[in-house]
Amino acid sequence: MISQGGLAVCHSCQARPGKSSMPRRTMEPLLLFVFCAATAGLLIESVTALHRFERLSDEEFNIFVDGLLIVSHTKTSPFILVGNSDYSYTSKYGNFRVTDILQEKVRLGHFTVVKRAPGVTSLTLSSCDLQVTLEIFDRDGLTYIDVTSVQKDINRLWFRLTSTGSDEHVYGGGEQFSYLDLNGRHFPLWLGEQGVGRNKSYWVTQTADQDVPASGGDYYSTYWAQPTFVSSRKYFAHFRSTWNGQLDFRNELFHEIEIWGGPDAQVFPGSLIIGRADTFPDISTKLTGLLGRQPLLPEWLHNGVILGVQGGTEMMLDYLQQAQKEGIKVAGIWIQDWVGRIRTTFGRRLFWNWEWDPKQYPNLDKEIIRLKEEEDIRLFAYISANLNIEGNMFVEAKSGGYLVRDISGDTYLVDYGEFVCGIVDLTNPDAFAWYKGKIRTNLIDFGFDGWMADFGEYLPPDAVFFNGISGEELHNQWPVLWAAANREAVEDAGRLGDIVFWMRAGFSGSHNFTVMAWAGDQLVDFSTADGLASVIPATLSLGMSGYGLNHFDIGGYTSLYGVTRTEELLIRYADIAAFTPMMRTHEGNRPSENWQYYSSVYSMKMLGRATEIYILLKNYTKGVLEEVTTLGYPAQRPLFYHYEDDPRSYDDSMKYQYLLGKDLLVAPVYLSSSETNDRWSVYLPPDDWVYLWDGTDYSGGGVVTVDAPVGVTPAFYRKLSTHAQFFRDLTGELMTTLPTANMMCTP
Repeated sequence: MISQGGLAVCHSCQARPGKSSMPRRTMEPLLLFVFCAATAGLLIESVTALHRFERLSDEEFNIFVDGLLIVSHTKTSPFILVGNSDYSYTSKYGNFRVTDILQEKVRLGHFTVVKRAPGVTSLTLSSCDLQVTLEIFDRDGLTYIDVTSVQKDINRLWFRLTSTGSDEHVYGGGEQFSYLDLNGRHFPLWLGEQGVGRNKSYWVTQTADQDVPASGGDYYSTYWAQPTFVSSRKYFAHFRSTWNGQLDFRNELFHEIEIWGGPDAQVFPGSLIIGRADTFPDISTKLTGLLGRQPLLPEWLHNGVILGVQGGTEMMLDYLQQAQKEGIKVAGIWIQDWVGRIRTTFGRRLFWNWEWDPKQYPNLDKEIIRLKEEEDIRLFAYISANLNIEGNMFVEAKSGGYLVRDISGDTYLVDYGEFVCGIVDLTNPDAFAWYKGKIRTNLIDFGFDGWMADFGEYLPPDAVFFNGISGEELHNQWPVLWAAANREAVEDAGRLGDIVFWMRAGFSGSHNFTVMAWAGDQLVDFSTADGLASVIPATLSLGMSGYGLNHFDIGGYTSLYGVTRTEELLIRYADIAAFTPMMRTHEGNRPSENWQYYSSVYSMKMLGRATEIYILLKNYTKGVLEEVTTLGYPAQRPLFYHYEDDPRSYDDSMKYQYLLGKDLLVAPVYLSSSETNDRWSVYLPPDDWVYLWDGTDYSGGGVVTVDAPVGVTPAFYRKLSTHAQFFRDLTGELMTTLPTANMMCTP
């Protein structure tokens, strides 16, 4: 036995590679079948229309999908590696710290091949007494590599796919806020809070980490991780598993998908699914055909902005009247404090007892009807699957046996930041039905037309569930179950396509249930890792992962350590939101310390103007959203999506620009005017472009610099677009209502 590249490699079957003396986590295998040793050395190559297995020698093989080399196996750099690790989790407030001590990582260099049926390739990969059995087959235009047998003392697998090195670009991984091109980095597959600052060199992140370990986050911290990536070589890879792991793109020779397991795994490790197409839109269609697509958004959403306000019925109506007076077109009002409020050191929080608080919002049952019938304005709420122990819903859920338990059999209680909650056990069919009924009764039947469905990423890995699956295996799947409860409540009411609920947490499968995503809790500043800029790569990476609809809190959310929202930041957020599928404001966690849209007449005028642009774009945007539903294209797309022959469009520096549909290029201003002097440089891919704001023609293939004062998000349309006349008409209306700085005064 010798060591190569830090891995133990056994060249005979006399002994198992050396291991640590530390105890190992083991697991029971998912045994479907094991091939007879008598078939060893027999080559029966499967020949199908899609995948092709090519044996090069006794130690080498290739796997092609639709003619593209995906796997190149050799004895020293095999397709699959196996091993064991001792690991543990600690968490506080949804911030997880994972201690992982790798004990062994063994190359499965030997292989045998048999054919079980036409169109199926069966492989056994082995090293000494370690063995994994695979079955490769094609279905619905995709190639599946199922792991049908692993040994019970293995709790870690690695799959290596061919890489062409630094000239290859990789996208996806769920919602990634710091990088669009994932090549050269690794991305854990574990959901949690995204962190505050998300940059270890930023003082805000350092301060947060000192207060609560891991709460500052890192470049890969996300509410929505996903074992999916799309390569610039024109294929996607998706791993069907809910376990922890990581996508690792740091080696120039291969991409490595790492999947963890556990002693009580229901499914381990799962299936690797490959989809191949000639264009990125076609890849999206195949990927969303596998994962699911979002329904068409309702017509009323295009009527204006959703105002996020709080404080009770009278204040809600005052905010609405004030906004309307200043010309803001309002589609709805989001009152997250409809359940009442509590106060913590983090800021103002809600009383997590998900029913109307008539003391906080008197006569809301009447106003919610009046506003919709008389003013065509809808109301929106807030809910999670967690119940405050001080509320009557917690008491009811506990008495019904509907709550998640701890290892001693008691109700599992979680500290959400100076208040304690139980978690509804959505794996219990009775609990699922009970809570779905509460959503129906307390929200839909009450009159709400949507809500924020929050907190899908906190699930403790040591919790005990009705269905017997471990908390570790359920952790990533939890937001999918939470989304399913909301979606079924909407469908049971016959309101799909009319009600909009939005979620920040997600995983594979959320695509089938979540109606709208939102980017979570951005810091209220211009930092790129966690501020305004971060919502753009987040949306684009999520789109490349197969989920096509995203939006954000206008103004950001998190205000800590003296970082507070400025008027300029708020307006820049609104400027960008005009070029997205949905506009919604948020007061943030500390409303009284932060600038609000209602803090000045100027802010209200600017929000009103951004909203007007959003409405003017709706006849174009609606067509883009139809593509999300029918074809699986994301609404907001990276430049390379439609300019795949342009090398510069693939560069990670393009992560802050996007295409809204095929024909409108948007380049948000994500820095303050003190840094930009109200000028902004934009890269235009090779095409003929027209500046939306003044009709100036530009030739693509280079960088142009344009004026970009507050209130102007640089945007260009394709001159040869079938919507060119629509955009020309729009240009004539845009610059006529720009408010002046002398309007910046408190009303």
